[in-house]
Amino acid sequence: VAVQGHVEHWPIAARAFRDLMSYRHRQETGKMLSATALEDHCRALSGEALFDGACHRTFLRMGEAGRSLYLNLGDAAWRGVAIDAQGWQVIERPPVRFQRARSMAALPEPVRQSQGIAALRPFLNTGSEEDFRMMVAWLLGCFHPRGPYPILILTGEQGSAKSTTAKVLRSLIDPANPMARSAPQSEQDLVIAAKHNHVMAFDNLSGVKPVLADALCRIATGGGFGTRKLHSDSDEVLFTATRPILLNGIPDLASCPDLADRAIVVHLPVIAPTARQFEAEFWKSFERAAPGILAALLDATSCALARIGSVTLPERPRMADFAKWITAAEPALGWPDGSFLHAYASNRQHTQAAALDGNPLAEAILALLAAHGPWQGTATELLRSLRQTAPSLAADPDSFPRYPNKLTNALRRVQPLLRGRGVEVTQDRESGTGQRVIRLECA
Repeated sequence: VAVQGHVEHWPIAARAFRDLMSYRHRQETGKMLSATALEDHCRALSGEALFDGACHRTFLRMGEAGRSLYLNLGDAAWRGVAIDAQGWQVIERPPVRFQRARSMAALPEPVRQSQGIAALRPFLNTGSEEDFRMMVAWLLGCFHPRGPYPILILTGEQGSAKSTTAKVLRSLIDPANPMARSAPQSEQDLVIAAKHNHVMAFDNLSGVKPVLADALCRIATGGGFGTRKLHSDSDEVLFTATRPILLNGIPDLASCPDLADRAIVVHLPVIAPTARQFEAEFWKSFERAAPGILAALLDATSCALARIGSVTLPERPRMADFAKWITAAEPALGWPDGSFLHAYASNRQHTQAAALDGNPLAEAILALLAAHGPWQGTATELLRSLRQTAPSLAADPDSFPRYPNKLTNALRRVQPLLRGRGVEVTQDRESGTGQRVIRLECA
């Protein structure tokens, strides 16, 4: 059991192994094996397994071997789905090693149906066809075993089914119990959660702090965390992970420029009282449709594997690998050529605009340029001018830099947002004095 990677069954395997050792010794010698001798045998064999045995890479939901991908169904029989450029099939024992966390739940067995990905539409509260395509694209991106993955952010008023939509999406790739969690309190908690979940879903957020936003960006594009090993002063434990991330909340959560640059933001409309469904009926309908929806996603994944080598993008947007993966799957989804890139570009434009509107520093700079035109000076002078021009925006110490050195760092973060509004920010040192001079001007 332990060799197959069934980590949660290790205590059962250890007890069974000890019982087997005692039984075999009694059969051979007619005597019971002492507890000390039994432990010595166990330690010797554990050492051989750790240091002399073969090493294998392990996966959670999606694994890869050669040109094939493998989806862990997570059922009691440890079945999986083998996916390649020719199609997919359910198999009894995938050739890759899968881990299974205690929170992991089983996926439905996929069954082909005629509707394709359109069968998912009744279960997602979307305001437009482009929003539907963005959700499907994020979901299909989760079937890539390596990433990077865009961060899907669902926003909307109360009663817009944000949590339900998030549960539907996660149920099709990485169901778990619980489906969504509250925001982690530290980067260490975030990385540990990433070790046990293929999809990280955080529910009902009121905001994303800059520290957490930076950590989410690292997890989405590939990052790690190091901490001191327990009961040790010199050893270090390293965690690395690249995971799809799903956030939902009422306010705009992509106010941090780095987060907005990696995000797909979908605003969900409010559901009219006459259009609401009973929750039990909704989930029964979804359970009936889920096998067919999963099969449509597997068809699209197979199509992406077949076409990924021949796809060329007219331009490479942020998260270009993700964009190429979805573009390669367009025929299986029934989308016209280039429709995903068009929807993705439009979504990014709206996301960047929302991030600019929610950033006090960027708004203060735009107000300064509107009032005084092009500006030049030191960080200290710029901080003073911004406070005079937009005192209300500069009043919050948590979102507006209080010191010149912090302002310089914050400027680098908002430069992409300002560039989208035609504002160029340059920071140069004057020859002779070496003083850093900041220039703000409209392109």
